[in-house]
Amino acid sequence: MLKILFVCTGNTCRSPLAEALFTYEAANHRLPDKVFAFSAGLSAVTGEKASGPARQMLAREKIKTLENHSASNINAEIIEEADLILVMTADHKRQLLTLYPHAADKTYLLKEYTNQASIKSDIDDPLGEDQEKYLQVLEDIRSCIKKLVHKLKEEQK
Repeated sequence: MLKILFVCTGNTCRSPLAEALFTYEAANHRLPDKVFAFSAGLSAVTGEKASGPARQMLAREKIKTLENHSASNINAEIIEEADLILVMTADHKRQLLTLYPHAADKTYLLKEYTNQASIKSDIDDPLGEDQEKYLQVLEDIRSCIKKLVHKLKEEQK
C-alpha cells in the first residue's frame, strides 16, 4: 500500500483539503485499497479542527471527511510512515528537509509532482482570506489531485 502524506503549515486547510480530495478521487477511481492518504502540519496545533471555509466547501460537494479532522504536527514517525510526501510550498519543503533530510528522495511540491508547476509552484494559504481565495485554492488542489490519481493509475498498469 502506498502511503501519501500531504503537508502544509497548520494542517487545518490545504493539507486536509488535499487529503480529503485525494481520498474521494481514489475511491471514485478504485484506488482505495492501494493507497492511503493522511496529512500533517509543520506548525500545527494538535487537535485543531479543519478551517470552517474548508469544511463548508467540501460539505457542499458532499465530501464530509473534514468534519472530524483533527490537526497533526509533523514528527519522525509520520515521516517514516509516508512513502510519498507532498508539500504545498517551497518553504514547506525546505523546512521539512531541514528537520528530516533523509526524506529528500520522497518529498515533492504537490504541483511539482503532478507537473502543474509551470509558472507558480506554491499553493497559496487562504487562511484569513475571502471565500473566493478559498475556492481558488480548492480548485488548485483539485487539479493537482486529479493528475496525481491519474499518475498513480498509470503506474499501476
